[in-house]
Amino acid sequence: MRALSNPPLGTSQPHTANIIDIGEWLQFYAFDVIGSITFSRTFGFLDAGVDYTGVIEGIDFGLKYGAVIGQIPALHRWLFGSPRMQKIMSYIPGAEKKDPIRTVLQMIQDAMGSVDTTPKETSGEDFLTFLRKQNKSGNSKMSQRDMMNHLFVNLLAGSDTTAISLRSIFYFLMKNPRTLSKLQAEIFAADQAGLLSETITYREAQKHIPYLALVIKESLRLHPAVALTLERIVPQGGLALHEHYLPAGTVVGISAWVVHYDEDVFGDHVHEFRPERWEESKDPVKIERLKMMERSFFAFGHGSRTCIGKNISLLEMSKFVPQILREFRMEWAGREEWAVNSTWFAKQSDVLVKLHPITP
Repeated sequence: MRALSNPPLGTSQPHTANIIDIGEWLQFYAFDVIGSITFSRTFGFLDAGVDYTGVIEGIDFGLKYGAVIGQIPALHRWLFGSPRMQKIMSYIPGAEKKDPIRTVLQMIQDAMGSVDTTPKETSGEDFLTFLRKQNKSGNSKMSQRDMMNHLFVNLLAGSDTTAISLRSIFYFLMKNPRTLSKLQAEIFAADQAGLLSETITYREAQKHIPYLALVIKESLRLHPAVALTLERIVPQGGLALHEHYLPAGTVVGISAWVVHYDEDVFGDHVHEFRPERWEESKDPVKIERLKMMERSFFAFGHGSRTCIGKNISLLEMSKFVPQILREFRMEWAGREEWAVNSTWFAKQSDVLVKLHPITP
């Protein structure tokens, strides 16, 4: 938040509108928040205003590579699974930054060392402290490798998805001024009534800005972060699905991008941004429709494939979005549409925004 309102965005005049690629800054924000939650300290991306470690670039490359190899696993032995290829890559300057596993593990090791030698930047218990406590008090001890794996998942999966979702929220709001005005009016009303803290809390957002939850859900319906299906395997005995029979061993999955645009589930105008479709109702027909929509909402997966970071992501979005909209008027400054590259994630770029600071 501080980085979005300070001179590094391109101007030293606090009341001059800035044009920024908010997509990059949202990535920095999401990564720094994960650092704070995991280690009680940020990684400094917002302060630097650039991917100074190369880790974001490395993760981006790794996700693209994984999307292809995940569908054609046999290719891996000839590419980065090949010792010869790894040796060749070792001679290429900067190639180590393309290895997301090595880069993220190095960041984790550095952060773990820093935790033990420097004061915390935030109060409360971070994820690393929680794991260490569990390791001391639990019946089964966690190996260093297991602990690193837990921390690795936090960093690898916890930044891109939230950044993608935040881009979607701001994009659809700017493309739909009526909705943006309605949400900001609700934020301003709650603020003027003294119901919001200087730094808006999750509880305040949920209680006093109810329209926000509808905006978030509709944004994630229109643009779920995960582009590929989360696959499962049909068990022994096969599966009879309507008139189709799927034998045991068949790989199956459901794409959120298909389900979320099903008119039988979400009603007419599924390509339009309408947060009101999620409003609660006393009409029995609408109640049943809403239940079906909730069952078919796959932005965070479903069942055993539900994203383990779902609640953290919703927490970040619910705090950050109203904080920004309370302090800025936003105006789309890019091309007519953003650019989307779809591999493992449906990642957007060219999210150019003009920010107008709101004076008290």
